[in-house]
Amino acid sequence: MTGTPDENRIWRTTLELDGREAPPVEWVRSGPVEDEKRLGDWRQGVGPVRVAGAAVGEDAAWPLTVVAWNMAVGGGNLEALVRWLGSRDTKEDGGTTVLLLQEAYAAGPPIPKLAPTARWASRIAPPDRRMGTEIVAFALRSGMSLCYAPSMRNGGPEDPTEDRGNAILATAPLRGLRVIELPMERQRRVAVAATVEVGGTAVELCSVHLDNRPAWARAWRIFGQVQRRQTEGLLGEFPESGGRSLESAPTLLGGDFNTWLRGHRQGASRLARARFPLPLNPDPRPTHRFEIGGRLRKSDYLMASAPRGWRFQSRRLDTTFGSDHFPLVGILRPDGGSRP
Repeated sequence: MTGTPDENRIWRTTLELDGREAPPVEWVRSGPVEDEKRLGDWRQGVGPVRVAGAAVGEDAAWPLTVVAWNMAVGGGNLEALVRWLGSRDTKEDGGTTVLLLQEAYAAGPPIPKLAPTARWASRIAPPDRRMGTEIVAFALRSGMSLCYAPSMRNGGPEDPTEDRGNAILATAPLRGLRVIELPMERQRRVAVAATVEVGGTAVELCSVHLDNRPAWARAWRIFGQVQRRQTEGLLGEFPESGGRSLESAPTLLGGDFNTWLRGHRQGASRLARARFPLPLNPDPRPTHRFEIGGRLRKSDYLMASAPRGWRFQSRRLDTTFGSDHFPLVGILRPDGGSRP
């Protein structure tokens, strides 16, 4: 990738939560080289990737509880969700927890000042952030492993210094960290991928957030083409045979696909489901409090690919924990004894 020295020094930097430099993550650009100029403008407004390798709890063990959730940039109460996950009536004894988060945000230094050529997104800030969570602060308090990669600046020069993007949090160490820049549409979008070892098995994880519409210069394109193109770019970074052979390990994909009227029948979600076919009967309920024709829309997905003999079940929770999206919670284990 190309860019000015100052640009490369910031957005491609990887920092520990205390600000120390960390080993770099693997960067992947899944779109064409023609996207580079527009990506570069958006990169100038974001801070570094933030990581934490330590994790609380005992050795990672089954079952693996996975959550996919759009946090609404501080509107969602992550601490309340984690408390719910840890309560006796919702989680089996022991086990490992992973959260695939979208619209997480980070604030303050080392996010750079906005250069004249930088691009940014309109600021998303719920009226009351007191119940919300800044992702770096939460990781420091909880001791969970973290990989957070900003996609875009959250607001312009007159707004607080923030960026927003995707994150993976886990109660076990995260390895093999990758940041995947998706094909450029309206805004810069990155997916975060990592692996976590559970019971001796390396499980691959990915958190993604797709654009909701085309750029104004491409307004003639239908909405579904945007998500489909970005999904094609993302899936190109996962082997075609993933989860289809007896030897392959499980892979979990969760995120906000920004699908519209047809939800799970739209191109992006159908492409992803072809590669990640579990659960066989996903929860059909809507996940986003955004009405289309008097109905809430199905925007968020949590799916898996795994060898035969594995089971994965998931469901939508009945509360949003302050976000405008409902979390999806799934349980994966090798013997099929999952309890959604």
